[in-house]
Amino acid sequence: MNPLSLDSRIALVTGAAGGIGAAIARRLAGQGADLVVTDRAECRIALERLEAEIVGTGRRVFGRTADVSCKSEVVALVEEARAALGPIDTLVNVAGLHAFPTPLLHVDEALWNRLLSVNLTGPLFLSQAVIPDMVERGRGCVVNIASDSAFDVIAGEGPYGISKIGLVRLSAYLAREVAGSGVRVNSLAPGWVKTAMSKPFWDDPAVAQAAIEGIPVRRFADPADIADVVLFLVSDLAGYVNGHCLVADGGRIAGVPA
Repeated sequence: MNPLSLDSRIALVTGAAGGIGAAIARRLAGQGADLVVTDRAECRIALERLEAEIVGTGRRVFGRTADVSCKSEVVALVEEARAALGPIDTLVNVAGLHAFPTPLLHVDEALWNRLLSVNLTGPLFLSQAVIPDMVERGRGCVVNIASDSAFDVIAGEGPYGISKIGLVRLSAYLAREVAGSGVRVNSLAPGWVKTAMSKPFWDDPAVAQAAIEGIPVRRFADPADIADVVLFLVSDLAGYVNGHCLVADGGRIAGVPA
């Protein structure tokens, strides 16, 4: 039996129209999972392309735009997905916002609230919507995509880093709350990843070179690298990994999370 097989699984991936989210959705579908994919309304076209791609692999897919920071939209998404495909047993919270540079002493209320609502409150709402069903069935897993910025102190990245360390702690607390239920909750902290969000950095040769010199593996991650780690965390191979944050940043902050 293949321990990486996700046959009969139904996985919900937020932020699925983006580079990391789309790579994760493709990877899980490739291992046999049926997919629920969601992203912001502005990403509808990209989301529809991803849906068509997954259907082409022979997997079932349900797509719907939603604002993950709005509880009523999250509840509607989960209820419609359950009606279309069945109960969700794998949740990957990818949707997130990044604002750089944003010094804490100058961040305005609207931006602060928006970062926290998407990066931290959204994963909480999704967890509240799907974990009770997982507990009732005695199995399921959640992976929250954090960032290695959660464990670092980077000038101008305070609001983002704070939201991500909050997500790491949210994952740990949820794992404790559902202890003994058969449900696992972990977080994953990527470093530099080649996505549209990070393009201004890796598109600048001088900035990219300086960043790469700080990464022991000497390259940025591709979204597929992160998708592979997510696959491990949701698979049976990670059956004893729970309440943990796995840092996948090529060694950039090696030794920092003591």
